[in-house]
Amino acid sequence: MHHVMFGLLCVIWGSNFILMKWAYAAFGPIGVAAGRVLGGAGVLWVVWALSKRGVRGAARDLSKGDWLALMVPVTIGSIYPYIMQPYLIGKHQDSAFFGMMVSLVPLLTIVASVPLLRIWPTARQTGGVLLGLLCMGLLFRDGGVRGMSGWDLTLAALVPTSYAVSNTFIKRRLSGMPPLFMTAMILGLTSLVVTPIGAVAEGVKPVSGAALWEALLVVAWLGVIGTGLATVMFYRLIQTHGPLYAGMVTYVIPIGALSWGWFDGETVTGAQLLALVGVFAAVAMVQWRGEQKQDGLNSGRR
Repeated sequence: MHHVMFGLLCVIWGSNFILMKWAYAAFGPIGVAAGRVLGGAGVLWVVWALSKRGVRGAARDLSKGDWLALMVPVTIGSIYPYIMQPYLIGKHQDSAFFGMMVSLVPLLTIVASVPLLRIWPTARQTGGVLLGLLCMGLLFRDGGVRGMSGWDLTLAALVPTSYAVSNTFIKRRLSGMPPLFMTAMILGLTSLVVTPIGAVAEGVKPVSGAALWEALLVVAWLGVIGTGLATVMFYRLIQTHGPLYAGMVTYVIPIGALSWGWFDGETVTGAQLLALVGVFAAVAMVQWRGEQKQDGLNSGRR
C-alpha cells in the first residue's frame, strides 16, 4: 500500500507547481498559500470529525509539549515553503525549474537525520544523494544562466531545507500522533497565520470574472487534493517508513513539473534533462531494494 501512496504523491505533487503558476494570475503568493491550507484543512477536519474518536477527544489529549512541537512543521514545513514557492514561480514564470528544486529534500533529510534521529546513512544512500546534489548543482548553474539572482536561488534552496528539517522532526517527535489529525492541525494552525495576512496585504488581483473562477478552481484543487489529502499520505509514509523513504518522492516529482512546464510553453533546457537523468540514477541507488529492507532510516528503526 505504501508504494501506491508513493506513486499518487508523485502524480499529485508533480502538478502542484504549474497549478501555483496558474493561481498566481489572480492571487499573490500569500493568497495562494492561504487557499491551499484552508482547502486542505477544511476537508481533513470534516473527515476527522466523522471518525470514531472525534476532534475534541484527540485535541484534549495534546499536551503543552505537543502543541509546541506542532509549531515546527507549521512554521518550517508549511508557512515558509507554501508562500515562497508561488512567489518564486510567479516572479520568474517558471514552474518546471522550481519544481525540480525539491529534489534536494532527500539529501538534506540525511543531513537532518544524523543530529535529530541519530541515524547514519548507508554507503549506497550517501552515494545516491550526493549524486542528486551534483544534479541540483546543474540546476543552480542553469538558473544563473537564465538570469535568476543568487538571492532567489538561495530562497529556493531553503524550501527543500525546510521540508527536510520538518519531516525529520515529525519522525522524531510526532510519530505517535494520528497522521490525519496531525495534518489537519498543521494546516489549520497555518491557515490562522497566513489567511488574515493574505487578505490584508494582497487581496485579489484585477482580473476578469472567468480568470478569477479558473484561479479559484485551481486553488481549491491545490487545497483539497494537492495539499490536504496528499499531505496526510506523505506524513503517513514518514511515520511508517521514515523521512528518507517519504522524501524520495521529491526525486520523482520533477518529472511531472517538467512535463507540465513544457506543456505550458516553458523552456526546458538540456541541463534540466541531464539533471533528471542523474536523479533517476540517484533514486536507483538510494531506494535499492536490498538496502531498504535493512535500512534504519527507511523503516523508522535501527
